Amino acid sequence: MGETVRVLQVVAPTSGAVSFTVVDEAFTPVEPAEAYLAHLVAIERSPNTVRAYASSLKLFFEYLESREIAFDAVHLDDIGRFVSALRAPAEGVIVIDASLSRRAESTVNRHLAAVFGLYHFHARHGVKVAEELISWRSGGRAPTSRSWTRSAGGLGGRHSALFA
Repeated sequence: MGETVRVLQVVAPTSGAVSFTVVDEAFTPVEPAEAYLAHLVAIERSPNTVRAYASSLKLFFEYLESREIAFDAVHLDDIGRFVSALRAPAEGVIVIDASLSRRAESTVNRHLAAVFGLYHFHARHGVKVAEELISWRSGGRAPTSRSWTRSAGGLGGRHSALFA
């Protein structure tokens, strides 16, 4: 995943409050991420939480950009492939043994929580694909990265070819 998307720290000029945003290569805020991160600030999430979610969303938007997938055109399989890409030790490598994963399961789950939070926020604001994505649940709660890749684009079943 390239460096076409960045996380920037922003400081409010009057209050000095610190927050974070996600920008593209022209330093234009990535609007879906910006709206969600602004929401997190408005509901008084910790700056550390906002920074962590911004970092996760940076990875997600880089992934979408590298595969020419629009934010509002994402399918369940795309999320599963994103999770697989997070685990892969290198581009195009499929991880079969979790001990060889580039990231710990807890880190992958944090990234997945940020992505689901993003789509949950946008579902409440009428983005149709977001409504469809968050309707998929595992026992009424957001899935873990392990359950996600099993059912939506991971190893096994008809989705075993993860990278073209």
